[in-house]
Amino acid sequence: MKIQFTILLISILTFGNSYSQKAGSATISIHETRVEYLENPEGIDIPHPRFSWILKGEGRNRFQSAYQIIVTSSLEKFIKNEVDIWDSGKVNSNDTNQIEYDGIPLKSDSKYYWKVKIWDESGGISEWSAPAHWSMGLLNFSNWKGLFIGHDVGYNKADKYDSLYLPPARYLRKSFKLNKKIKKATAYTTALGLYELRLNGNKVGEDYFLPGWTDYNKRLYYQTFDITDKLHEGENVIGAIVADGWYAGYIGYALLVRLDKVREFYGVNPSFMGQIHLEYEDGSTEIIASDKSWKSNEGAIREADIIMGETYDARLENSGWDAPNFDDSEWKSPKIYTYPNGKLEAHPGTKVKNVEQLKPIEITEPSPGTYVFNLGKNIAGIAELKVKGNKGTKVQLRFGEILKSDGHIQTENLRKARATDTYILNGNSEETWQPKFTYHGFQYVEVTGYPGIPNLDAITGLVLSSIETNASTFNSSNAMNNTLFKNIKTTQSANFFEIPTDCPQRDERLGWTGDAQIYMRSATYNSDVAAFMTKFLVDLDDAQRWYGAYPNFAPFPYSRPNQYAPAWMDVGIIIPYNMYKVYNDTRALDFMYEGMQKFMRFQEDASTDYLRPGGGNNWGDWLAVNEETSHDFIGAAFYGYDAKLMAEMAEALGKTEDAAKYRNLFENIKKAFAKKYILENGQTTEDTQTTYALALYFDLYPDGLAKKGAARLAEKIEKNGYKFTTGFLGTKHVMLALSKYGYNDISYKIFQQTEYPSWGYSVENGSTSIWERWNSYTKDDSENSDLNAKMNSFSHYAFGSVAEWMFQHAVGIDTEDSGYRNIIIKPAITKEMDFIEGSYKSINGTIASSWNWKGNNLLMNIKIPVNTKAKVTIPTSKEANIKEGNKSLNKHSSIKVLDSNENETILEIGSGVYTFSIKM
Repeated sequence: MKIQFTILLISILTFGNSYSQKAGSATISIHETRVEYLENPEGIDIPHPRFSWILKGEGRNRFQSAYQIIVTSSLEKFIKNEVDIWDSGKVNSNDTNQIEYDGIPLKSDSKYYWKVKIWDESGGISEWSAPAHWSMGLLNFSNWKGLFIGHDVGYNKADKYDSLYLPPARYLRKSFKLNKKIKKATAYTTALGLYELRLNGNKVGEDYFLPGWTDYNKRLYYQTFDITDKLHEGENVIGAIVADGWYAGYIGYALLVRLDKVREFYGVNPSFMGQIHLEYEDGSTEIIASDKSWKSNEGAIREADIIMGETYDARLENSGWDAPNFDDSEWKSPKIYTYPNGKLEAHPGTKVKNVEQLKPIEITEPSPGTYVFNLGKNIAGIAELKVKGNKGTKVQLRFGEILKSDGHIQTENLRKARATDTYILNGNSEETWQPKFTYHGFQYVEVTGYPGIPNLDAITGLVLSSIETNASTFNSSNAMNNTLFKNIKTTQSANFFEIPTDCPQRDERLGWTGDAQIYMRSATYNSDVAAFMTKFLVDLDDAQRWYGAYPNFAPFPYSRPNQYAPAWMDVGIIIPYNMYKVYNDTRALDFMYEGMQKFMRFQEDASTDYLRPGGGNNWGDWLAVNEETSHDFIGAAFYGYDAKLMAEMAEALGKTEDAAKYRNLFENIKKAFAKKYILENGQTTEDTQTTYALALYFDLYPDGLAKKGAARLAEKIEKNGYKFTTGFLGTKHVMLALSKYGYNDISYKIFQQTEYPSWGYSVENGSTSIWERWNSYTKDDSENSDLNAKMNSFSHYAFGSVAEWMFQHAVGIDTEDSGYRNIIIKPAITKEMDFIEGSYKSINGTIASSWNWKGNNLLMNIKIPVNTKAKVTIPTSKEANIKEGNKSLNKHSSIKVLDSNENETILEIGSGVYTFSIKM
């Protein structure tokens, strides 16, 4: 079957190339065709999916003038260009993303093939894009034939506060025979809990922690797998391993604070549901669904909990249980469970995968028989164990982010998270094991009970994440700042794990909304998070309180009063806005709009004279240093910012009356805010770094006083030795506000600071990730009190929000409107650094910007992707001092001078690579 598909694919490529060569020979080529932000997705359930692609081409000022998309129902029709589903025709547009399918209704359990060609600026026609496809999932409830099945492992009799209840995983299997040749086979699977799908002895797919975390009372995600090439004639076996997961296991800090419920927030017994759709070559079809005919049992996984860890007893393996020729006569009939209240939907995001494997860089033995493996950086994931020894030998793995002074791992900050994995050997030669249903935040793995002396191969770190942090590059003349950038990406990877968690190590791992909104724009620079955040927006919408507030985290399994806070609940405005700003995604706005309006009404009801108080469970400027900003100031400031963003989003949706309403609301908030919080000399009434940063960045200053406010912020920073007094909320906005008003040198001094509190302080003390606290650890005092605090995470991305400033100002890449079609290149050039270079892969392609000093001359290198243009700010008023490629500007007909003032010259350029030299 694979051979047949390969032949067809070669035919498609050959035909497509010959067809396009007849049509014309353009140098623009089409890359990275995607549907709903995903490459060749299986099992989506969106009636009008969106297409996107990226263009590449030599030369300058290249753009797309038109496109054509065709969609077919089969490979055969695709090869022959027999369009039976949709032909967009030639569409005169430069759009390359957010293009909605507009053909005949799409069908359940169907695969579609598509390609696109474009016309360039001269009317030349590109080659067809490489073949791409997507499949539709099960769109109607009537399509589902499976039952939710599980295995009875008994009841929870443990004292909920004093002992853990960690039931074994459940194993399910079904043997079936195929007597005819298969044309297509598709598996649709899900679970209340976590599951791993097995087929003929192997794992199906590369994903972990399926089906993902949702509010199971509102929705449950399913996955789609093309298993055509994994089946054979004769006996086949489909299997599933099921564990508690987020559905029935321990979640967050419930045990720590002794909530009435500490686990089983959504349900008690995990269960699996799935079905295989078979289409035979003779045209007949069959569905093999989960039902009473399956068999169930326990197995080697004796404990499995996301937070607490996993225990595997290899002596209890049912070898070959998921493959043909296995005797399951001793297995039981599965228990049937009722369907959940939540509706079944296809997972809309990016799922957890193994994105990197790490070999230890050293092993130490702090005490006899205790070995500590150092993986070199602080990750989220699991450890794979290789071991050889006697049957019944028990090897225990514990995990830590840092070491104590005696060389043992630090675990106090894990609080109630046991974070321990145990493997019991079966004694058959070398054994390799990795857990399936738990993960940890760690740099160090402590191994005890290991038979003999382990070598470096005994442990491999598997980095797990829902994202790839490959969207950007950053390099500068400051080595500490380069390390900081690596640490930011490492921490984002560790915490973008199905949801944007606050931390991966302790008993928390919740989708804290304040952290997520503060970091959102930084996240988009480091990674393509469009699909990931699409899923999280569903979580936010599901978690919104009936009265309008968004809670402190999402999903929201706890029932507690006042679970909202200013700057946390504003996530429901800020993340959708950034989805629009970065990805030009108006569908995200449309999905969230009703909830956003409800939230704005909630704020309006709570406000007095347009000022929202700091009510709820207010966290303030979390972890600020030496200065405290009032909760009311924070509440009022974010209310104004929300109104400002709502006006822009309403305009993008064509809701002009709403846009006018929110613009008017913003102006009224701004006046009331200034009256209460801003003095006539430009100082704020509270005079903290955070108050200036928020008021300036949110445009809440009266126009005539903003410069005075910025000057006061700069003065406070300078008097404090170019160090922060800010916490989660203020830190991100300080440098953005300073650079907005021209204080770039001060921003760079903060950026390069190595004294406490600063990013450099953690780097100087050996960090490989971003810490929750500025002073979480010091090399000289590894037993300090802060280190042992219960609230101490060494993998917490909130302070990594400086990445936003790094790219918007230091590198100088931003978007003027939405979606990086009209790009801004405006680096904050300073003598505080010798050079900075960076790139960002936007939804329209890679943008690059660099600057460096050559004596008194400045060099700027810029790359603008095809089908976009950019406004470039050059820091000189003298056009005669600017050359591009050794030519004066007046000799470049394609470069326009838009403006020139006493400080700068603004140019407009199209796509291409540019080298500017400026005599300063």
